[in-house]
Amino acid sequence: MFPKKKSQRSEDRDLRSVAATRRLPGQSLRDEKERLTDNRLIPFYFSCVFTWLLWGWEIYRARTHTPPNPSILLCLAIVVTGVTVIVLGRLFGRFQRLNRGERGELRTAEALDDLRTHGYRVVHDIVRKGFNIDHVVVGPAGVFAIETKFRSGEGEISFRNGEGLFIDGFPDERDSLKQARGNAREVNRIIKETCGFEEWVWPLVVFVGDWRVKNEWRNTDARVFTTDTLARHIVNQQPRLKQSEIKLIASHLERSAKT
Repeated sequence: MFPKKKSQRSEDRDLRSVAATRRLPGQSLRDEKERLTDNRLIPFYFSCVFTWLLWGWEIYRARTHTPPNPSILLCLAIVVTGVTVIVLGRLFGRFQRLNRGERGELRTAEALDDLRTHGYRVVHDIVRKGFNIDHVVVGPAGVFAIETKFRSGEGEISFRNGEGLFIDGFPDERDSLKQARGNAREVNRIIKETCGFEEWVWPLVVFVGDWRVKNEWRNTDARVFTTDTLARHIVNQQPRLKQSEIKLIASHLERSAKT
């Protein structure tokens, strides 16, 4: 009985260790929301509440005929409340963007899960200095670095030679293709440093939302897809990696993605 219990405890520790180190889709966005909550939201909230409590204390003193001076504290409470409203308004916008980004990465992760049955391995949220790589797929067709974009609205996404990416007729101000290429270069660098060889990494952009991609791409290495077409595109590519290479590359990328 005792050896069995020890083995179970050891297994539980291993599972907790894996869960603690594995990066999940949208992990860096959740971390950013926690930092905003701890460092900005909570301090301003309690500062505002504290100043109003002070003013209420002065009102109490006035009603009990203690020499009151509530006007100063009222001014302080109004000023702190005004600053808090401004800061909370800005934080609300940042939280909205983070929430949209997190939903987009989760939607993309769901689409990529279908690739596992075809021999692919998926690594989420590789954090680098100043940026993160949303998803990396490693499998028979090679290595794919994926940048996820969540855009509200609907319409058509197209690419024009010499001009770049257009979303519903307007230029992509965020330059998603440039971000995807940068992600691919970083993944290529990781593979070169950890595996000892260079491997071409395909830069992909996935738009989450009600968008259609006009499939007329020329003179560009980066491609754009929706979550409905992403997995099918990857599976339809010609095989180029052996199982041993897939395992080696994926294991090193998974280590790079651990916190």
